[in-house]
Amino acid sequence: MKRLLGGWLFCAALLTMSACGMFSTPRKDVFYRLPEVATSAAVIATTGPLVYVPPFAASGLHGERAVVYAHDDGTALEQYTYDYWVDSPRLLLQQALVDRLRASGARRVVMEPSVDAGYTVRGRIRKFEKRDAAKGATAEVSLEFELLAADAEVPEFARAYQRTVTVSGDAMANSAAALGQAAQDIVAEFVTDLDGHWGP
Repeated sequence: MKRLLGGWLFCAALLTMSACGMFSTPRKDVFYRLPEVATSAAVIATTGPLVYVPPFAASGLHGERAVVYAHDDGTALEQYTYDYWVDSPRLLLQQALVDRLRASGARRVVMEPSVDAGYTVRGRIRKFEKRDAAKGATAEVSLEFELLAADAEVPEFARAYQRTVTVSGDAMANSAAALGQAAQDIVAEFVTDLDGHWGP
């Protein structure tokens, strides 16, 4: 009788631990990248000024791979524990800008420093974060850009852009997609403005 009672107690303990998540599968890390952008085929420029695009500047938090979450107060920031970008946003946005500039076919673009570079296009991340509010979650991205001629200390062209995109759905993938779309929209607008500055 005691053995039977002990067996029932053991089974009850196992059920209790299972209900509490003791044997649940631990959550795995998930990684996100910026959405791909369809651009018209263009011949890569082989002449004209060489443009160097370095990794974007960013605060310590926005330079790390973890997706950033902003509290509704607009001041406090946190990082998600299991959700990451495939690379630092500094490098993801560098690549996005290079891809856009190359797709225009108007300038030669490099991602490594070069003594032959006639211009440098610098970017800075001010915001790249998900924000929850009573009216719903949003993706908030704010980027700054500067164009400097070789050996110049003062930019000859500078712009700042901000986008807020409503996140549709509760899945983290939706938030990452909204952040990526906001960033790509900003990069596209900057390249258009830069082409206008450079002229034909």
